[in-house]
Amino acid sequence: MTRPDPAAPPAAAPDSTSAAIARTVQHSLEAERRDLPTQAELERRTRELRYREAVDQRWLRLGVGAIVFLLSAGWLAADIVLTLAVGWGQLGGRAFKLDSTVVVAFLTTSTATVIGLFLVFLRWLYPQGAAPPGGA
Repeated sequence: MTRPDPAAPPAAAPDSTSAAIARTVQHSLEAERRDLPTQAELERRTRELRYREAVDQRWLRLGVGAIVFLLSAGWLAADIVLTLAVGWGQLGGRAFKLDSTVVVAFLTTSTATVIGLFLVFLRWLYPQGAAPPGGA
């Protein structure tokens, strides 16, 4: 006569195990169906995310705008200092002389750069393309 192995788990009835698995799966499916967001909830979340994105973009544009302004103001201040130094013939108490072509080239390129920088920033700040999806 064969003795059962004491270390082996007791044999469960196949019907009770499959029924327990089926009940667990059915319960999980019902829980997932209850947890699905409604269309109104999805729309509310979408509006909230768009609002957050708009606020973040506003702060980003404000920061970049301040940086562009400070950079442009510094550049134009350098133009004024150079112009005055060339006109007076001294800079910081020392003699200062530049060839007129150098002064004209510096003033022309710096003015064009400042105007271009502002145009790039303004086109980013106020895009002229189609409106973003969902309105703004």
